[in-house]
Amino acid sequence: MRFKLTLERAGRQRFIPINYQYELSSAIYRVIERGNENFSAFLHDEGYRLGKRPFRLFTFSRVFLDKQRAHIHQGRIEHLGLRAELYVSFLIDRAAEEFIKGLFLGQEFFLGDPISGINYQVSKIEADGPVNFQRKMQYRCLSPILIKEKRREGGENYLDPTHPKYGEFLIQNLISKWAAQAVAGVEQNKISFQDFEYRFEPLGKIYKNGVLIKQMTPQECKLIGYSFEFILEAPEELHEIGYYSGFGHLNSQGFGCVEIKMNQS
Repeated sequence: MRFKLTLERAGRQRFIPINYQYELSSAIYRVIERGNENFSAFLHDEGYRLGKRPFRLFTFSRVFLDKQRAHIHQGRIEHLGLRAELYVSFLIDRAAEEFIKGLFLGQEFFLGDPISGINYQVSKIEADGPVNFQRKMQYRCLSPILIKEKRREGGENYLDPTHPKYGEFLIQNLISKWAAQAVAGVEQNKISFQDFEYRFEPLGKIYKNGVLIKQMTPQECKLIGYSFEFILEAPEELHEIGYYSGFGHLNSQGFGCVEIKMNQS
């Protein structure tokens, strides 16, 4: 399910880090934990597993501020207004709508780091209606998509959408998420994803997004994702997986959230 959260700035603080995705992920976990420790532990520690790989099947967008100013050299964003919007998405049954609303509505959380941050309160939460997924869909990124490929000598490469393997990796990731749900016993249609045709096509300008996580700690590192529009032709079930849990890797860290531009008949 997809939810739109309306946030109200509480207090006089006005500055958040430009690289806030990791801090926002932590804040979302804390909000959920206050409402339901078991659900928070499942998302954070367990998720759906395929072998040793956990898939935490939720994602979230960037924070959309009503009025802002970027201070690039200081690494800060100044929230000049009072409101913001955030989209949070879970691959769960629609029967959980009221449960999720209850976790977030009225909650207050801090978005920031040791230098600066803002307290926000969730003043409103709305659930999106059901989506009619079709084989061909067009999407726009609400947060960067990250696709990584392991190097033989160690480390990882972050692929850009024009890389010849990008679409293949994107599809394989969706299939792995589907399989992880099946292993966990989630009820699904009996479908085989062997030898099916797909098409991935990036559209228009592609924006490279470098994201620092765990800033000011020994574990600080930079991740590379890309924001763009794209067309994807694939089974409807994989569209549903991508839309609700995120496309690509590290969705629970704020990567891979998209909106639908249009259904392509």
